[in-house]
Amino acid sequence: MPRPILAFDSGSPLASVALGFGDQILASRAEWIARSSTRLLQLIREVLDQTGVEPKDLGGLLALSGPGSFTGLRIGLSTAFGLHQALGIRAAAVPTLEVLAIEASESKGASSVVAAVDALRGEWSVQKFARGADGTLRAQGDIEIVAADDLARFAPATLTGFGVGKLASLPPELGLHEPGPLAPAALRWAALREPGWNALALCRPLYARPPAATLPSPRPRTPAPSPTVTLSDPK
Repeated sequence: MPRPILAFDSGSPLASVALGFGDQILASRAEWIARSSTRLLQLIREVLDQTGVEPKDLGGLLALSGPGSFTGLRIGLSTAFGLHQALGIRAAAVPTLEVLAIEASESKGASSVVAAVDALRGEWSVQKFARGADGTLRAQGDIEIVAADDLARFAPATLTGFGVGKLASLPPELGLHEPGPLAPAALRWAALREPGWNALALCRPLYARPPAATLPSPRPRTPAPSPTVTLSDPK
């Protein structure tokens, strides 16, 4: 009998945890978190307690890898890596924009989706997806950081992401979709493709933009003075 997979997203404003097999969701939890995901472990515990599943009985771990909150992503990915190391459970990192696209496609029936994560400063990390002949959503280019006013160039499509409902100035050909919890959609993402179980990918979060902190420039090293040697005049 297959063992259930645990998926969680702590990099989005709506943190979520889900346990199940693809479309079969056994239990899930979601909670709006303003700045970080300090309740992630508690949400995981609640889901496991509801189903009676012990961590050692899990068939795999899926953690959304971004773009997203700097702090939230680090909490989620390090939690997945810690469980992997402690219990020997296989684990994989899941691209957040792909999961956003799948959630919107299922919710809205859209064939063309632009997944977006707020990168702050009036910009969004976006990637466009389109449904192929086989019915699978496929990326139509790399991730871009786009000014909010420039999102109109992706029309016609469905624009999905937390907070896109505030972008009222966009044309009607760009339908706006506020997503639900992404952890259940991550389970469906894994059912549609081989996750490529690689725990090392958990060490490579994808941020909306590089961290704002700037490392100080290294100071030039001053060579130590040479020792002075005084030679005595032989008599």
